[in-house]
Amino acid sequence: MTLLSRARPFGPILAATLVAALLGACSFGGGGGGGGGIAPGLVARMDAPGASLDKNASIGIINQFRAASGAGALRSDAALDATAQALASEYARSGNAPKTPNGARTILVSAGYANFAETFSGWRNSPENARVLADGSMGRAGLGVAYDPNSGYGVYWILLLAN
Repeated sequence: MTLLSRARPFGPILAATLVAALLGACSFGGGGGGGGGIAPGLVARMDAPGASLDKNASIGIINQFRAASGAGALRSDAALDATAQALASEYARSGNAPKTPNGARTILVSAGYANFAETFSGWRNSPENARVLADGSMGRAGLGVAYDPNSGYGVYWILLLAN
């Protein structure tokens, strides 16, 4: 399940999104034999108690997508990370997708994907979410993930973006 909440509309960037999607598809393995592949932190499963998210690798793949779209890099923001983590935990507990909190301009939410690579692919492949990810006016990001084995989707993801 992938949702987008309260993001401002952005002009069409279809060409950049297609280029980024193609580049992203290449980065997920598949083409040919030589090395590369996806960073282990991006495929680490979050559906186990005590799992640890590689936030640097996660923000890194978002920044690769943004670069292909002509947008500058996001920098991780500790306050947004803390808010995103709290929202992810509440989302996992309640099953209710959160709204954009104060201090963030937009929120991307997702549930059911076991690792960040799957989550990012879901966002990247949604035209609305791809526009948000590629918005050059965003400069800071916070990422949170929570696991609840007794919930409907198991793993819950929150990405907060701000200027």
